[in-house]
Amino acid sequence: MSFVARRVLISITMLAGASLLIFLVLRALPGDPVIARLGGAQGIDQAALDRLRTEAGLDRPLFNQYIDWICGMVRGDFGDSYFNQRTVAAVIADRILPTLELTLLAVLLSVGSAIPAAVVAARKPGGWVDRLITAGASVGMALPPFVAGILLILLFSVTLRWLPSRGYVPLTENPAANLKAMVMPAVALALAAAPLVLRYLRTELITALASSYVRTAEGKGVPHRQVIGRHALRNAALPSLTMLGLIVGYTLGGSVIVEYVFGFSGLGSLSVESAFQRDYAVLQTVVLLISALFILVSLAVDLLIWRLDPRLRGTRA
Repeated sequence: MSFVARRVLISITMLAGASLLIFLVLRALPGDPVIARLGGAQGIDQAALDRLRTEAGLDRPLFNQYIDWICGMVRGDFGDSYFNQRTVAAVIADRILPTLELTLLAVLLSVGSAIPAAVVAARKPGGWVDRLITAGASVGMALPPFVAGILLILLFSVTLRWLPSRGYVPLTENPAANLKAMVMPAVALALAAAPLVLRYLRTELITALASSYVRTAEGKGVPHRQVIGRHALRNAALPSLTMLGLIVGYTLGGSVIVEYVFGFSGLGSLSVESAFQRDYAVLQTVVLLISALFILVSLAVDLLIWRLDPRLRGTRA
């Protein structure tokens, strides 16, 4: 089987497995969606509860519910929210843009800060600069994004009053206000995601700088800056692309809590609200969508590496 076909098949299998796992885990959570929808309503008899479960399709066997969900998604029908009776597609459409914007900005900040830091650290491995950068990366990896978000709010919103602590303004309405609202959530995610790229790229750069082609370039009198930029960094960046899929998945997963901390109306806050309301239809679709984005980005990165790496191009397409 060709490399491309094999990777596509693996991605489809992972997506199918993720959908089944998401469906079963949500059904195992304590609580009843119908009771959560009714809230503190009084005088509801068992017959009314049974009727509401039937209307929501919750009285059917789990296997039939899962098949209906999958078949509906294939047709583009994600079902209706148990809580507000809107279609799941409409609910997600209202929330997806802030999450995509936040994820893109966090990824750009992660990669943009990790590359120069990795280059500086790899120039003199074991030096005090390298140790300082590595220690900072370790702290960033150990710091949960929501803790970083709270610290940023305390500093830039409460103490300095430079940035708003909560809320989201669409880019089309006010670009300046949108940027102010995006800075702290994106930085909170980037502080945890950038060390992943930094540590991997630093290792690859150290290996590349010790290779024979770098020594040959230096022996020809090529300036050290050009040796790093044109030779070492280019070759080290290719295997480091595998981290891009992890970064996207990490930021998408971290956005669930970060959006809630900053009062964002994105998929993250939607998933938290749906979990509290036991809105299975919305929650399972949001989680599967985030999983699908992670799988698709990983697939795209793998195919890009296969296309760019001469050692893999010999593999049948």
